[in-house]
Amino acid sequence: MAEISVIMGVRCGTEKKPLLERSVRSVLSQTHVDFEFLICDDGSSREIMELLEDYSAHDSRIKLLRRCDRLTLAQKLNYCLAHAGGRYVARMDDDDYSLPQRFEKQVEYLSEHEDIAFVGCNTDVLSCGKKIGEYVFPEQPSARDFRFTQPFIHSAIMFRIDALNEVGGYSENTNCILCEDYELLMRMYAKGFCGANLEERLLEYTVAPELKTNRTLRHRWNECVTRFHSFRKNGLLPLYLVYVIKPLAVWLVPSKLLCAIKKKRIQKDDS
Repeated sequence: MAEISVIMGVRCGTEKKPLLERSVRSVLSQTHVDFEFLICDDGSSREIMELLEDYSAHDSRIKLLRRCDRLTLAQKLNYCLAHAGGRYVARMDDDDYSLPQRFEKQVEYLSEHEDIAFVGCNTDVLSCGKKIGEYVFPEQPSARDFRFTQPFIHSAIMFRIDALNEVGGYSENTNCILCEDYELLMRMYAKGFCGANLEERLLEYTVAPELKTNRTLRHRWNECVTRFHSFRKNGLLPLYLVYVIKPLAVWLVPSKLLCAIKKKRIQKDDS
C-alpha cells in the first residue's frame, strides 16, 4: 500500500494540455516515490483522455477513474478519496506544478507534528508561464485567519487521510461550488483539526491572465452562504459578520480595481 494518495480532478480541453503535462510530470518526478496517483477524469477532450491513458500505461502509480459522471471538483475528489489507500492525501491541480521535494518535506513535517492534520506551503504565482509574485501564508493559521481570504492554497495541501475521513471529505452541496476547499478546511477547524504551512515555496500556482475570475454573482452568493455557516461553526459570529458579505462586496468592485487589489496581495519577488 502506498504511503501517499495523490488526488486530482481533471476536466479540460486540448488547450490546457501543456499545463496538464507539466503538472503530471511534477508529481511523477517527486523525490518521495511511495505514492499512488488517482486522477478522476470526466468531461475532458479526447486528446486529454489519450494523454492520461498514455501516462497510465507507462507508470503503474497512476490510476485513472472514469465513467462515473462526477463533474464537479468536489465529486471528483470524493471519488478519488473513495479509492485512496494512502496514509496521507496530497492535493494537486491540473495546471499547477509541485517542486520535486514537496511530498518529501510535507510527509516529514506531518510525521514530526502529530497535532497537525494538514500542511500546505508558500507558493510562487505564475501567469501565462511567467512568475508574477508569490503567496506567503501564516505558518500556523487559525480559523480567524480565514475571515478575509483563505490562508492556504488548496493544491498545495497534504492531509492525514484519517482526518479527512472523520469529517466526511468534501461537501458536494451546490452552495460550495468554487469554495469547496474553504468549506472543508473551516469544517476541519470546527472539528478541532489544525493546519500549518511550510515556510518555503514548494508549488507553482497558476492564475488566469490579468487575474480574471470565473465567479458569477451566484458563485459569490455561494461564498457568502459558505462563510456564514463556516464562521458560525467556528464561533466567529457575530464579531466577523462583516466578512460574511465580503464576496458580494468583491463582486461590486470594478474589474480593473479588483485586479489591482489582487496584484497587491501577490508579493513581488525582487531578487
